[in-house]
Amino acid sequence: MTGETLLDNSTEAAGAAPARHRRWPLWAGLGLLLLVAGAGTGAYAYTSHYADRAVPGTAIAGTDVSGMTRDEIASMIASRSESATVAVSGDATATATLADLGITVDAGATADAALARGATAGDRLTTLFSSEDLPVVTTTDAAVTDAYASSLIPADKVRARNAEIGLDAEGTSFTVTPAVSGTSIDPAPLARAGAEAASALAPASASVSMSTQAPAVSDADAQAVADTANSWISQDVTISDASGKDSYSPDESTKASWISVSTSNDAAPTLSIDSAKVSSWVADQASEENIDEVQGTRNVNSKGDVVATPVEAVKSQTVKNADALSTSISEALGKGTGYSGAFEMQVGEEKWTQRTIADGAENLNYQAAPGEKWVDVDLSAKTVTSYEGATVVRGPVSIVDGAAETPTVTGTYHVYLKYETQTMRGQNADGSDYVTEDVPWVSYFHSGYAFHGAPWRSSFGYSGSHGCLNMPVDEAQWMYTWADNGTTVVSHY
Repeated sequence: MTGETLLDNSTEAAGAAPARHRRWPLWAGLGLLLLVAGAGTGAYAYTSHYADRAVPGTAIAGTDVSGMTRDEIASMIASRSESATVAVSGDATATATLADLGITVDAGATADAALARGATAGDRLTTLFSSEDLPVVTTTDAAVTDAYASSLIPADKVRARNAEIGLDAEGTSFTVTPAVSGTSIDPAPLARAGAEAASALAPASASVSMSTQAPAVSDADAQAVADTANSWISQDVTISDASGKDSYSPDESTKASWISVSTSNDAAPTLSIDSAKVSSWVADQASEENIDEVQGTRNVNSKGDVVATPVEAVKSQTVKNADALSTSISEALGKGTGYSGAFEMQVGEEKWTQRTIADGAENLNYQAAPGEKWVDVDLSAKTVTSYEGATVVRGPVSIVDGAAETPTVTGTYHVYLKYETQTMRGQNADGSDYVTEDVPWVSYFHSGYAFHGAPWRSSFGYSGSHGCLNMPVDEAQWMYTWADNGTTVVSHY
């Protein structure tokens, strides 16, 4: 190459100063030796040691964190961030923390970034020949910075305030809170100093000055935004059911609650639709349309003929387009237009179970399966009859049922609790208490209602108990022995 002279690096020009040789850090030399050793035990030990630690050459905000674990790095960052304050001087004096200025230091994310330098075994070897001072991960809320700047203004001065908008007392429309001219403090120096303190994890300083100025957001600016918000509220929103016969529409306060207002220190408020709130409202309406599946029951005789349908089957119905409706409503209102849509349903299959009953049971008050135990309580006849399937195995037995003031319940129940003897307590119709000791052969079938022996009675076949079914002692004992827990009891007139 013309005009260039190539010198032998091993030869020094006469009279020239000796050549300076670059000094490699000790850890770099170690790494070189490890690389020369290849996949030897030294390299393996090195990469294993730093598998969960920051590799050499890693720093954060000027602090070497080599060899530190994630928790140790995060703890160091958290500790240093507490002392990263801003000394405020000028027209106001104070000491502001990062939190005061709306700055959050994410110690965990910063520590993760440090460990990411050696995420793989290869990374842990190649980073031996490099170093990196990583930035601190932070987030800043400018509104908090603005509020802190305003808080520095003395109480005896009128603070400048932008015009603002907010919901009225009824929550149905937006109104304007007028602007106020007055004293303000520019938050920019505070923001810059806060960013510096957070970046270096060390104290910083800021000088602030107060000035008198007109608000950045005038009444007219705010009124224009309020008018837009109110026009959104006035838009019609309708969702029809799948049949088109019924529909759902939010009232004005609901639509007003969907509107979010964002403010800044130097610009008019901005509006947006809170899609989560819209989705919540749509989901509430959809729940009115959803129908749970009911599995039907058909009773059949021994020939397979359906003799009764105790439970009708109901197909499940579920709204399947709630998310799409929510998105469409949010988009429409955000453009200042109304919306009309309809629920679309996902309809399930009709499901049935078949229950074989005893021949002849279709004409009884309970259609029992063959051999199934059940008890028929006829409150009109004042009798109890025990069945297995359609066959009478005991009765009818005369009983004393509840008096007019304390009637026996009607319905289908099941025996659930039994005592050979029990002291019964309760209240009479007039509110007075009663206690009956040693009541024999008690079989409860619903709440406090039971079959039991009544040795104090000499006759049966009339109404007069507190609601229980009084029976002759031997009949009550038979019932106690025969009726298992779960035995069906049908009480009727």
